[in-house]
Amino acid sequence: MAKSIDKNLRKLPLGAIRPEGWLQSQMSLVCSLQKRLGALSGLVKNGEWETGEFLPRYLRGLVLLAACLDDKNLKDKAQSLLTPILFSANEGGDFGPKQTRSLTPKIEAIKALLTYYEYTGDERILPFLKKYFKNQFNTYAVSPCWFNSRARLLEEIMAIEAVYRETDLEWLQDLGEKLRDTSNDWFKLAGKFPYKKPYGKYVSASSLKRTLKKVATYEPYDLPPRAKPYSHELVEAEWHKKAHQVAIETDSVNLAKAVKYPAVYGRFVGDDELKNLSVKMVASLMRYHGTPMGMFACAPRLGLSSSTAGIDVLASVEMIESLVEVVKETGDYGLMDIIERIVFNVIPAACFDDCSAVQDLVLVNQVEASNQRKLPGAEEDNAYYTKRMTRGAVALLSAYPLYLQTACMIKNEEINFLTYAPCKMDILVAGCRMTISERTGYPFRNTVAFKVEHVDGEPEVRINFRAPRNTTIRLISGGQVVASGTKQISVKCVLKTGSTFMIKLDIPLVAEETNKGFESLYKGNLLMSEKVPADIKVTAEDRRVFYINFTKRWSIAPILSRKNNGGVRTLFEPERTVVHEIGERPFSFDNPPFELLIRSKNVANWEFDVNGFAEAPKKPSYSEESLERTYIPCGCTLLRISEFPKFLK
Repeated sequence: MAKSIDKNLRKLPLGAIRPEGWLQSQMSLVCSLQKRLGALSGLVKNGEWETGEFLPRYLRGLVLLAACLDDKNLKDKAQSLLTPILFSANEGGDFGPKQTRSLTPKIEAIKALLTYYEYTGDERILPFLKKYFKNQFNTYAVSPCWFNSRARLLEEIMAIEAVYRETDLEWLQDLGEKLRDTSNDWFKLAGKFPYKKPYGKYVSASSLKRTLKKVATYEPYDLPPRAKPYSHELVEAEWHKKAHQVAIETDSVNLAKAVKYPAVYGRFVGDDELKNLSVKMVASLMRYHGTPMGMFACAPRLGLSSSTAGIDVLASVEMIESLVEVVKETGDYGLMDIIERIVFNVIPAACFDDCSAVQDLVLVNQVEASNQRKLPGAEEDNAYYTKRMTRGAVALLSAYPLYLQTACMIKNEEINFLTYAPCKMDILVAGCRMTISERTGYPFRNTVAFKVEHVDGEPEVRINFRAPRNTTIRLISGGQVVASGTKQISVKCVLKTGSTFMIKLDIPLVAEETNKGFESLYKGNLLMSEKVPADIKVTAEDRRVFYINFTKRWSIAPILSRKNNGGVRTLFEPERTVVHEIGERPFSFDNPPFELLIRSKNVANWEFDVNGFAEAPKKPSYSEESLERTYIPCGCTLLRISEFPKFLK
């Protein structure tokens, strides 16, 4: 087994890319969210690790934010939360919270520790991980493991790889193989995706309920009276039951995590072909369960790709992380469009414009938010919560920092700009250190200006620019168009301190047909939603929950052209654009970065479905008259209509 090396794209070190402009404003709002979450009790109690996965997830979000914002207070706070995790270890190297048998808190802690090490270089981390991995290697054969813990074992691979690079210990390779062989066979699932319908088609509600109840019984250390011993025999018998397998293989977080497993495991063992399975798995998820917001339908298990599809926010952030790794290994620019759609649509739509309240579930078409009504089969509601440590809120801390990692990557001494974000980057390429600033309002604006703030020498470097979906980009230097393209452009140039260049993006408004035959509108990867006022109320019994309802009729459809130019459909009548300033709250309903005025039709028979959601009608009827309605980016909404019946003219 060859020692792994970075043969493909290479991320810049944590802290090398720092946000500016609208992205810095958005991360500052998220930073305020982490302060509110950190003020809540329960993460650490009497100096000991509590709350299972929440502590390491929160810690990792802090580290990523600290690295992006270069915030010493966040770094110090992260260090203080690191202590109870390190102190939870016993002499043999095992560690974790005392109240659960589950490995999932340890797995999340391993990721948090690795991220902390990558940012700080803390010398305690790799020896700590090495000792734990040795304990795991020695005891794995006698340690029962099932459900999500077993399904997520390959989350450890990147940390195992980091330790292996420093130590060259062969047993770490053997541990990686053990984890792959013992865990769920995600590689087989990626090669031939079996779940083409909602999870309810593969397991009955009663079987799933029994499975979840049994797992919940054995996760705590204190078993109830007359419970069978927690043994290998019990675990293996349960693990191979169909209901157990369907439960883990249709879980949104498991699937989102598993997307990266073939790619990162392939890198670890030196099998460059495995990464193709990751790409194939993404394609299957989007083909059968994709939504206009960019994320597959999951609430929190695989669901219908309907206009009222629920999307799990935690799974969405896990998907961003997985896709960053797969893009890094494959250089597949198509995956960058999915990352952008999740970051520009799901993540901002999941919270108030000041990030004070957050949802766990986001809906494509959402006409109310409350904890009174749940999607069929959903374990979470779609209310907005503040002052509560929810899975969505904690996940949100990591979303934008993970996205920022794709602003620039290096391969073969070439600079690759994979997305466009206002930021400043410290880059080492061709033996030269340089700092490049990027000024842009993308995705709300179509111009990106680059300036070389400083460079050692005058290196000749090739620079590659990605073109987002349905977008043409032009590189301009010295007032002249140097290159243009619809997928990517590549130029070789001499970089000097003070050098400037610019790209302009032609981003037309296009309509895309969804999996169910409806239509959604996009400006680049920004999903457009109808702008409808909403009423916000705080519940009297719990001041932490917001109820939101539309206050005006929402059932419309944009008028599209019958002409289909090369698979791209546009409006029958061109939209009118109203541009606003990108403010301190870039995803604001009252002050969105821009609005589109679009000729639309009222849909007479679009009402609530039996569950109280706005499922689009399959046979719509339209009013005679048309009217101009306002559309804004989906991320600027609290409630939204983003998938419409098709009206062609």
